[in-house]
Amino acid sequence: MHEFSLAQNLLGQLLELAAQHQARKIIRVEVQLGESSNIVADSFQFGFDVLSKENEICRSAKLVLQPTAGNDLILAQVEME
Repeated sequence: MHEFSLAQNLLGQLLELAAQHQARKIIRVEVQLGESSNIVADSFQFGFDVLSKENEICRSAKLVLQPTAGNDLILAQVEME
């Protein structure tokens, strides 16, 4: 299930961004998910939900997946405080 490792990588990026911006909390994460990416959105969402609970900064983060053309997985926007 490569979606779990992709979610793990995303959370690593989010923690780096939070540290760079001295954020206490990540509120919302918007990801563009290419329709040809072979990523199962439900599995990716599940992996994110499970892994985000392991860190206080990401614990209540909401993941918003936006389907797009192509095969990319793109971190489009992060809302932090």
